[in-house]
Amino acid sequence: MRNLFSNLCFLIIILSIIIPLISIIFYFDFTEEFIFSEYLISISFFSLYQSILSAILTVILGSLFAYLLVKHNYIYGVRIIIDSLSIMFVLPTIISVLGIVLFYGDIINIYGLQGILIAHVILNAPLVTRVLIQSLDDISPNEKSLAKQMGLSHLGFFLASEWPIIKKNIPSLFVLVSFICFVSFTPILILGGGPKYSTIEVAIYQSVIFLNNYNQAVILLIIQILICCSIFIFFFKSFKSNNFLLDDRRRNINNNSYSFKYVFDYLLIFVFTIFIFSPVFYIIIKGINDKFILVIQSKFFFSSLITTLEISFFSGLLALIITYGNLEFVQRSKYKRELWFYLSIIFSPAIIAVGYYIFINEFLSLNIPSIIIVIVINTIFILPFSYNYLSPSYFRVSQEHLNLSESINLYGFKKFMIVDLDRLKRPLINTFCISSILSSSDLVIISFFGTNDLSTLTQTIYRLLGNYRIEEARALSLLFLTYCLLYFIIPRYILGRTYKDAPFN
Repeated sequence: MRNLFSNLCFLIIILSIIIPLISIIFYFDFTEEFIFSEYLISISFFSLYQSILSAILTVILGSLFAYLLVKHNYIYGVRIIIDSLSIMFVLPTIISVLGIVLFYGDIINIYGLQGILIAHVILNAPLVTRVLIQSLDDISPNEKSLAKQMGLSHLGFFLASEWPIIKKNIPSLFVLVSFICFVSFTPILILGGGPKYSTIEVAIYQSVIFLNNYNQAVILLIIQILICCSIFIFFFKSFKSNNFLLDDRRRNINNNSYSFKYVFDYLLIFVFTIFIFSPVFYIIIKGINDKFILVIQSKFFFSSLITTLEISFFSGLLALIITYGNLEFVQRSKYKRELWFYLSIIFSPAIIAVGYYIFINEFLSLNIPSIIIVIVINTIFILPFSYNYLSPSYFRVSQEHLNLSESINLYGFKKFMIVDLDRLKRPLINTFCISSILSSSDLVIISFFGTNDLSTLTQTIYRLLGNYRIEEARALSLLFLTYCLLYFIIPRYILGRTYKDAPFN
């Protein structure tokens, strides 16, 4: 009975992924002739091509940026940049994409492959940079002191200590970013600019929403699943252990002083920072305009804000509960159970959304409120992020008290209240905040199940852009950005004041 809750949470994860896949298989008309047309070849190739190219550029920029930030993390401004990267990765995609369109649109032709690449690099570089910073921070001060005593140059220390760490992380980060870019939806939908730069994910959306052609959508889904599963099977061991949402508890500060000889490094840090943060800077600058007050007073703002808050809160809470319930289960057989957390990475939102749409409407014929479906599907897709953020702290605390807890038969909820809660308050709150923000940003899921009465801030911004109401879209994006920052900062601030002296804070 002590493992009942963790077993139930694990079963929920399995069923949540298997149900939509079975629904897709049963709904597919196998009697219809399958023709691998030039269109299917084209979008399949472009999906792979843009994801691989995006991943290469992202890993190169992120690796160099991480090296520079760690090298100069004794500067207060650099530490602010490092802390801000955690927020950048979880910000809604629509905000960054809108900022990219409006900021870079006057400089270059932002639509097409180059716009997609810029968007993917800006969206994923914070992820790569933060993972590498965390890994490079593992280099002890003693190792650095020893290198200085031995007269090792910066290049020598880099080749001996830092490059092996970066090189070890590159394959896993490359695969992870490739997956994210392969199933990317919002950047492709807005920046693709036409069928030539369409991907499988966008084609699935168009087949269902505009053409009502489920058989073509299912064919595309099968192609996408085959490609993703092939990559996943070959590379899962490489990236499964990466903690790509990180606990900021550790900090390794050098005692160096500012030096003019590093002016080129500082210039590169400045350029990379402007590039990555430029969409957010633009939204902040241009968001307060003539339409700002009008948007605040509008009915569509309040209705979409309430819907977003409901979806964010319950998706984040469900993800936190399911993740925590599975941690003990994963610990007992880490590789096999951890695999299920990562399956949602390869099954894109379009796959799961179509599967649940078929299951609910065609097989069950149930009239389930759309907001519940959106919350459930959002929860599925934020589980890998919740797991990667919470698991390091959980396993550390659990390992310290494992023998004692077992000796006094302390398990389940009682163990959580007596042992885990006090030491995991900050990671739990951070996981909830990050999961909530991530769940508020998805456009494809709400596009399948949203209605005029059920619209999130993300969908409302997209609709404003589609109607060329640019000033209102800017204003609403600034409000959305403010919402995310408050959601991310306020609970952490309250927790920090309330439990400032608690262990592991």
